[in-house]
Amino acid sequence: MKPLSAARKVPTRVVSVPCFELFFALPEAERNAVVGAAKINVAVEAGIRQGWDAIIGSAGGFVGMSNFGASAPYKDLYRHFGVTAEKVAEVALNKL
Repeated sequence: MKPLSAARKVPTRVVSVPCFELFFALPEAERNAVVGAAKINVAVEAGIRQGWDAIIGSAGGFVGMSNFGASAPYKDLYRHFGVTAEKVAEVALNKL
């Protein structure tokens, strides 16, 4: 089955920002080249949104956990908190 974005022919780009400190140490032009000029940005984080607004903007979408303290195998936690490819596609399509 194709992801929702592929099925609807929505161009998609995936960027990894494993370290905010290193990312923000880059010159602004390089940061902009990494993130690109998408209509919307969606962050996917196995944690909370904190810090992502500086990259995705306040209107950006976020898929991640809403609190700390849950304990289970990661696949169970991701399902529980909706950190799934389907949820990312849904958030992106709703923002468009």
